[in-house]
Amino acid sequence: MPVERIEPKSEQEWLEMRAKDLTSTEVSALFGISPYITNFELWHRKKNQQIADFIQSDRMKWGTRLQDTIAKGIAEDEGWKIRRMDEYMRDPELRLGASFDFSIEGDELGLLEIKNVDSLIYKEGWEKDDEGNLEAPPHIEMQLQQQMLVADRKFGYIGALVGGNTVSLIKRERDEEICQAIKDKVAAFWKSIDDNEEPTPDFEKDASFISKLCRYAEPGKMMSLEGDEGFKNIAVKHNELGKRIKALEKQREACKAQMLMQIGDAEKCIGDGYTISAGLIGPVQISYERKGYRAFRINWPRKKKGE
Repeated sequence: MPVERIEPKSEQEWLEMRAKDLTSTEVSALFGISPYITNFELWHRKKNQQIADFIQSDRMKWGTRLQDTIAKGIAEDEGWKIRRMDEYMRDPELRLGASFDFSIEGDELGLLEIKNVDSLIYKEGWEKDDEGNLEAPPHIEMQLQQQMLVADRKFGYIGALVGGNTVSLIKRERDEEICQAIKDKVAAFWKSIDDNEEPTPDFEKDASFISKLCRYAEPGKMMSLEGDEGFKNIAVKHNELGKRIKALEKQREACKAQMLMQIGDAEKCIGDGYTISAGLIGPVQISYERKGYRAFRINWPRKKKGE
């Protein structure tokens, strides 16, 4: 089945199309390398055809604003002719879709993926392999491979502007083994949804999403957990961790009090490799509507004296 090429008429239409597919920014979750979303959360979002809240951070906004300028500069330096890609492309059989930044025009078409990267993030996440070749973070490498698969391009570049003044340009050939792995993972993902086989959550990474997923409680519904030792063990651990957190908070507050006694009314302090800010924050009246949420509390009977 041929790949569809669609030009969305609005951001809402673009978001609705993305909800039906696995996109280039989501595929990395299937391999456990996405810093943004887990496989468990992605499964539930796609099963429910949920349109993700697309709220741009300030970094993302400025990255979008500077994207054209960065791409133009790279094209000038490399002698390329580029075209901004406003289309959305999808493989309806695989249910795999992608949006793109720029097309490198010529006898053979390529892709140019633009990233505006903070210098500290670059140092921490962009590494060199054993042969000294620069590698982008795994989810970005996967993103470009998925885009080349959907667009049927043989090569692409990751163009990163680092710290506002240095360009790192990484060329990637389409890797057929990676593309096949993507196809296999995507096929298995959609089959799991069709078969209603929920993936196992990572309770640490998925805790926040599970709280949202399980935010409803049926009024008056009661469940017996008697005899469930596994659940009781988790409840005991939850209780013990709560006590440790309270104890640590008391210790932390004691440290703060000790420091305040020493610095007195100083607004700023300089130490060996650290600074302290302790200025006044003026009063402000805040009025807002609190959203409903699901209360969760484990009640333990108080121990009697001598127990």
